[in-house]
Amino acid sequence: MLSKVKVGLVGVGSVAHWGHIPAYQADPRVEITAICDINEQRLMATKEELGVSEAYLDFNEMMEKSDCDVISVTTWNDSHKDATIAGLRAGKAVLVEKPMAMDAQEAEEMVTVAKETGSLLMVGFCSRFSDDAMKLKKFIEDGRLGEIYYVKTGYLRRRGNPKGWFADKARSGGGALIDIGVHALDRSWWLMGKPKPISVMGFAWNKFGDYKTEGDVYSEDLIAEESNFNVEDHSVALIRFEGDKTLFLEASWAQNVKESYGYQEVYGDKGGAKLYPLEIYTDMDYNQVNIQVPTRNVTLHTAEIKHFIDCYLEGKETMNPGEDGVTIMKILDAIYESARTQKEVFIK
Repeated sequence: MLSKVKVGLVGVGSVAHWGHIPAYQADPRVEITAICDINEQRLMATKEELGVSEAYLDFNEMMEKSDCDVISVTTWNDSHKDATIAGLRAGKAVLVEKPMAMDAQEAEEMVTVAKETGSLLMVGFCSRFSDDAMKLKKFIEDGRLGEIYYVKTGYLRRRGNPKGWFADKARSGGGALIDIGVHALDRSWWLMGKPKPISVMGFAWNKFGDYKTEGDVYSEDLIAEESNFNVEDHSVALIRFEGDKTLFLEASWAQNVKESYGYQEVYGDKGGAKLYPLEIYTDMDYNQVNIQVPTRNVTLHTAEIKHFIDCYLEGKETMNPGEDGVTIMKILDAIYESARTQKEVFIK
């Protein structure tokens, strides 16, 4: 019987508990053997919960001492780069949560180290793994929608501003855009065939901050922690790509919409499509036809981590390489710069 892949977790906060830990536990090929967190109380509670023998307060010590094979980096965004590079240099395969880093320069450093060490680096763009997104991607690649020239997407909350590190720019790098907008941005760019970005017009607002309205909450532990809230709670961008392709993106933690929702619309010259649920809009024999495509429910982190372990064991290329993370970070950087300067920003 083959030995199991040993997993280390760097950061055991919310996304680790509702995303990564259950996904690893669902994969019989792996076992969680080491964890790390700067919060000692949370670290010890998780150690007891998982029954692991290795628990570290410093990820550098963990990389030096632990014999884990792969790691998930689920820390605050400002630690993604250093924890990832430490793991890569220790010879471990790394799955780093989105956003990949605080900016494109950090992301490029991570990719450089991955190439130098030959270690697997995968970015946690889990929204690519939904069944409807995967099926739509296949339809597009098969040419059923023709040339994709315009995409509209967004995640909007009526009320859902977090506090804590999410609202602290020094730790998060930004607000709603880099938190939830990054999923819509990445999935859209991936569905479009990952065209080269040219320029961005971006807009960002901080209008709600520490509001007192009852309703949606982000996370009780984050709501409880006070913070300055110096990030945007709403952002909009128009992104231009090579090949005369355009993406409209919006993301908000708080906005006076009727209700919170997400959307994804894709437009080609042979057909259009939307997600939630997956529908195709096309012509057949000169008739307009709408098709609803059956899809199955997929737990995104479970599918993502299964792919990560497949890539590690089989040596195959990941769907979510570090290079994709670099491009997404370049677009995010440009949106923030455009919002700050109120000018169009061209992407190098």
